[in-house]
Amino acid sequence: MEERLTKKEAKHWLKCMFATYKTRDVIAQLADLGFRAFYIHIRSDLRAKHGILETTTCSLCSNPSKQCRLCLEIRNQIWNNHRFKTANMKGPSWSNTDSTKWCTDYWELAKCYMPPTGYRDKPNANSTDFNGIIGAIYNCIWMQCYFTDDLSRNSNICTGI
Repeated sequence: MEERLTKKEAKHWLKCMFATYKTRDVIAQLADLGFRAFYIHIRSDLRAKHGILETTTCSLCSNPSKQCRLCLEIRNQIWNNHRFKTANMKGPSWSNTDSTKWCTDYWELAKCYMPPTGYRDKPNANSTDFNGIIGAIYNCIWMQCYFTDDLSRNSNICTGI
């Protein structure tokens, strides 16, 4: 096995693997900063539009059909910022998130934009894989502010097409 790793082709594959990990680390930082800012934006917007202070929290609303005004407004913001909320698309991945943490943990909002399974137990960007992070960035319309490329086009930097 060690002999295979010394060949030129294997070295190129290892370089690709390291580049992939480095890319994931960089976009994880972007996602972390971006979703932190998104959370602050939502809370500021709720204060401006509904008078709900940024210090107001709730940790009781675990049932999406029975939410207080704060959690309902955060849910609406998550929905309104999802790229695929119309037509046959399903919108946010509610099964990934713990809505009782929406008022205190910005990463719970990010998980709503990830693929529908496998991310509920990911507490931050560093513990989330490439697919989850790129999905969150791509599916959250608000994250467009970090890109010059138009993410609404079928072919863009996040889809790789």
